Amino acid sequence: MKRQVRRAAALGAVAGMLLVGCASDDASEPTETPTDDDAATASPVAPEVDFDRYAEALVTDRDLMGVANDPPVEGFVDDPVTMYLTLSEFEPTGECAELLDELNSFTAPAVGGVAAKFNRAPAAPTDDTATASPTDDAQNGAAVQTLIFETTERIEPMAIYRDIPNACETLSSDEVEGAEATFTKVPGLDALHLEISDGEEVETLAVGGSSVNATFHFYMTAEQVSMEEAQQMFGAQAEKLQETFKDQDGNATSPAPTEPTETSEATQSSSPETDAS
Repeated sequence: MKRQVRRAAALGAVAGMLLVGCASDDASEPTETPTDDDAATASPVAPEVDFDRYAEALVTDRDLMGVANDPPVEGFVDDPVTMYLTLSEFEPTGECAELLDELNSFTAPAVGGVAAKFNRAPAAPTDDTATASPTDDAQNGAAVQTLIFETTERIEPMAIYRDIPNACETLSSDEVEGAEATFTKVPGLDALHLEISDGEEVETLAVGGSSVNATFHFYMTAEQVSMEEAQQMFGAQAEKLQETFKDQDGNATSPAPTEPTETSEATQSSSPETDAS
């Protein structure tokens, strides 16, 4: 018999990007909270790595992204990057499993980049949470992480996030009664919105990104955000990346992929809500 749970916390999904190796000890950390006009960055450790340039592409609007962590931005250099998306209590099969395996096995050398973390305000308190501490509030809010990085080769790593929702759609758990994981494509963007429910509680995760000139990339994860919020956040970041790097080729040497990405269409509009799915 399948076991039951009271909270969706027994289920879950984890997505992120790992840096394989250690950033140089010479990379300093900023001490000021970045803004769209003046993003704080780490000092470059080599002439060819300009952290200011990467940080300029970050969307740091507090109303949209939340409150920046301390330090708000951290730089890294010459570290291969890997992406991952794992599910607990679910066993994907077929094309869904193949795409997730492909995502989890991805790795690419990076020239350098910056990482920023934010915490968005949690939902309005209820009777059960009215006495929660500030620490609890921060933990219950939506955690957001954004990476801006430059790869040494021309690739389109975020394209996989438009294929996964169609292949996975809705997964049912063989372990937890009534538990479902529903994948939905964020309209017009290389990102997906994942909703995990045990029939009582719901957890959400948005993940994806975009690329410019197959060289400069952003990758974002956002916990506990609605589809509408995800569309606004990812759309704004895709647009900012395009504005920052559209005229730059970077250090990549291999030929650029010829397949167009859907994010190139999304960044042409300043209103994510109007993007076609």
